[in-house]
Amino acid sequence: MKRIGIIIITCSIIFFVLTAGCLNLAITDKFAINKDAQISNAEYDMTMDCSTYNLLELGAKHEGYDSVKDAIEANLSKSLGSENVAYNEIWDTPNNKVTISISRTDTYSPPPDSKISIHKDGDMIVYQDNSFYSPEAMQAYATIGSAPTLVMPVPTPAPTSVIVWNASSRSYEEIMVTPTPLPTKWVWDTTRNHYEQVEITPTPIAPLFNAAEEQEMMQSMLSGITVDYYLEMPGKIVNTTATTVNANKAEWHFGGTSLFNTSIYAESDPPSISGFTSLITIIGFAIVLLFFGSMKKGSR
Repeated sequence: MKRIGIIIITCSIIFFVLTAGCLNLAITDKFAINKDAQISNAEYDMTMDCSTYNLLELGAKHEGYDSVKDAIEANLSKSLGSENVAYNEIWDTPNNKVTISISRTDTYSPPPDSKISIHKDGDMIVYQDNSFYSPEAMQAYATIGSAPTLVMPVPTPAPTSVIVWNASSRSYEEIMVTPTPLPTKWVWDTTRNHYEQVEITPTPIAPLFNAAEEQEMMQSMLSGITVDYYLEMPGKIVNTTATTVNANKAEWHFGGTSLFNTSIYAESDPPSISGFTSLITIIGFAIVLLFFGSMKKGSR
């Protein structure tokens, strides 16, 4: 599977390492949107320890990529596109720290299959990023706390033929057999020197971990992931799911179990004065200044 949904991240790189061990991963996203409903600047920064990077590398190679760089670029291509993307890795081995930075500074529109959507709704500009939001992941996480059930193994179907040793001809021969609908296995009878079909009763397999242990492990792994998301819109933000809002800027800070339950959403009301209208305003303001200036001269 060469294409997996965004990690960050499309979140899929995260899924790679969730199965491998504890994480220490801090993600910072920064997006700037212009008045034409396009992205004018996009930055992804991921800071982690060396162990987490090694887990990313194992996950990337497991999915068929040659490196972490290839895996991340493939996942983020749905958010950044494939052109004008800069990738950089900074290793601070003495401090056990690795920083991966991916950015695109030219103006572009998100690809059609992107988790990011930007559109105009009347005079409003609406921005939404569902790169992290995953109801499927939340549902899977919710089922972890349920009581574990025993798994009944499926017996291997009996063969329709077997190879046996013919002592008279001193050679192996293939003989046909009639499979039984009951679970069976084939065993070698050393006394008769041939295979026999023996009925078996499958034994249920108990899960490796109980529900409480699975829940604790998942919470421990998710707690090592944090996301700081910064968005700059072309005008004042009037409606959003953000944690913090300041005029045209919004912030989201989340992690842990809320990682897959956060949708980035913001509506912006861009300034209505632009182009020819702003020129008229400037001219009008200059006329007012000249008028008051002439009145002061006349009163002297």
